[in-house]
Amino acid sequence: MSGFDSNPFADPEGSNPFSDPSVTQHTDAAQKGLEEYNPFADDGAAAAAPETAASAPVVPNPAPPLSYQPAELPTSKPAMMEPAPPVYGEQFPGENEPIVAPETNFPEEPLPKQPTRPAAAPVTPTGLTPEQELELARREPNFPPCLKIKGCPVKPCFFHNIALEIPQDRKKFVRLLFFFWQFYCFTLFVNFIACAAIFGADNDSSIGVNFGFSILWFVLFIPCSFYCWYWCAYNAFRTDSSLRFMIFFFVFFFQFVSCVVFGVGITQAGGAGMIVTLSVKGNTGVFVLGMIAFVLWVLGAVVSFILLIQIHRFYRTSGYTVEKMQAEAGTAVARNEGVRKAVVAGVKGSMQS
Repeated sequence: MSGFDSNPFADPEGSNPFSDPSVTQHTDAAQKGLEEYNPFADDGAAAAAPETAASAPVVPNPAPPLSYQPAELPTSKPAMMEPAPPVYGEQFPGENEPIVAPETNFPEEPLPKQPTRPAAAPVTPTGLTPEQELELARREPNFPPCLKIKGCPVKPCFFHNIALEIPQDRKKFVRLLFFFWQFYCFTLFVNFIACAAIFGADNDSSIGVNFGFSILWFVLFIPCSFYCWYWCAYNAFRTDSSLRFMIFFFVFFFQFVSCVVFGVGITQAGGAGMIVTLSVKGNTGVFVLGMIAFVLWVLGAVVSFILLIQIHRFYRTSGYTVEKMQAEAGTAVARNEGVRKAVVAGVKGSMQS
């Protein structure tokens, strides 16, 4: 019904409350004051503004309705330089032409040959090669090596191989003993030469006896020292025998005593020691040779004493006892064929009587 009550011929401004002249006057003044306001102007200009504009109430105009417009997105991408796709089957100029290497004047040298490594020998569970196991099983005598010469009537008597037969933690003792035995043989040879030189410089009968004993010791002590104390120690370390260790200590102690006696140079003992060397007068060469033999005997005594102490310490710390030695001695006697025959013969003789 409101549509029928309104007058289409009426003034549109007449029904507007803001069209009153008093309202429009104040509104125009406020808008003009806001438009003329300069925040960067000095204080004097701000003070000169009309008082009416400052004192008049400001009525803001109604803000126009906001209108939102959708953003326009670019419909096309910027141009980018992209490589053209390859054309398969296209041939480039010079593609089928053969490549020619540049000519050089350097002579061609053959490449050095790389050394070929020998193939590693197979190792058995025991840590030995098949050849070493075969050698250990055969135990063919190989010592002394000088007896392997063709035509020699005497053949080697012992199988000697420290690397194969001696345990790893005992090899150092056996090697030291073997080196000392070689040194002892060399000392006996120098002692023989020194006694011969002293006997040539002094034709005393006592010096002659000393020279004779030096020959005997040189011929006798070299094989006896090898068998009596070195070979005994070798088998003791190899077979872990307490009895052989006790035999070695007994014999090697006399070895130490003999070095001391020969070093002192007791007359008619067969050693070119201190006393025999000092008896030589007027011959410097013989005196120097005798002093060399004396120094060698002293070194032999010191080294033999040190080896005796070290091996005895190893014997004590490895669990060897006198009871074990006695048990091994009883077993060795019982296994001896000659002892068994003697016991049987004794029993038979006692029964017949």
